Amino acid sequence: MSVVLDSTYLPFTEKQLLNHFAKVKYRGKCVTNEKHLSYYKTSIQRYHQYLADNPDMKGKSLTEIKRPCQLEKDERFWVASCMMTMFYDERRLQMLQKLFTDAFGASPPLAGLNSWRECLEGDLELFFETTLPSPSSYKSWLGKYLNERQFIPHILDSAYGKRNLEGPTHIDALLMNPSNGFAVMVEAKVLSDISYQVTYDSTRNQMARIIDVMLEENSHLCEPLCRRDPKRTLFLLLTPEMFKLNPSRRLYGCKFNDYKKNQESMTVDLPHRKNLNWLELRGRLGWLTWEDFHRTNRDCCPWLSK
Repeated sequence: MSVVLDSTYLPFTEKQLLNHFAKVKYRGKCVTNEKHLSYYKTSIQRYHQYLADNPDMKGKSLTEIKRPCQLEKDERFWVASCMMTMFYDERRLQMLQKLFTDAFGASPPLAGLNSWRECLEGDLELFFETTLPSPSSYKSWLGKYLNERQFIPHILDSAYGKRNLEGPTHIDALLMNPSNGFAVMVEAKVLSDISYQVTYDSTRNQMARIIDVMLEENSHLCEPLCRRDPKRTLFLLLTPEMFKLNPSRRLYGCKFNDYKKNQESMTVDLPHRKNLNWLELRGRLGWLTWEDFHRTNRDCCPWLSK
């Protein structure tokens, strides 16, 4: 019998988790991406060893317990456990329909897809830690307007002669239906906030960056990522409920609501997308909480019951 990685924070086997890392190109071939697996295994081993050595942690220094207990607040564990629990549930279709209705409305805000059932029926794929390349249009734009986005001399010196001024963007979770191109990009947060800059663009926040790659086609990536349709892709912010109820306490709350209500805010943050349809795009931005998933399926995020 296969052993689960952690009975609470990742109740799945190593083999199951490995199936949810998208294939990547290596020497011209698409191969299984195993590099992420070691992070989870190392974190779990460290956590279990510390708990075994310290059965009572009450009153211990936060400096001491912070690192070994990191997985208790680690977005990578929360999103993998939560999404895999939903993914493998026989009621998956009904539960995802409910959640996406709460986040985006009764019908999907996507051309050619008239119901959530139509979006979700078929062989769904779920991937974690997926990397998508930065849009070439943005990198070209940044090369022309670098001095408007950065002012530190040694960083500007470093940028000299470089064509690739932004690396790939990491997507916490990507749910997709290869048969029709439907996809949902999940940006998950527990206690952390979104980053507010990248190396060469001091004004580019993490949410704008994900929305930007969401709108870009990736036909050169390995199967099935190459079949994602940017016009049928949604952005889902996944956070604790306390921050959704009080959005101004996190930058992502401010930016999310600003993007939904203020066309200028989005166009300023995506200046290279001249024909951006804000009215259409704002409907493709949704916000759910870990508590929403837990209420829909009590096996999701069981630690919330405590």
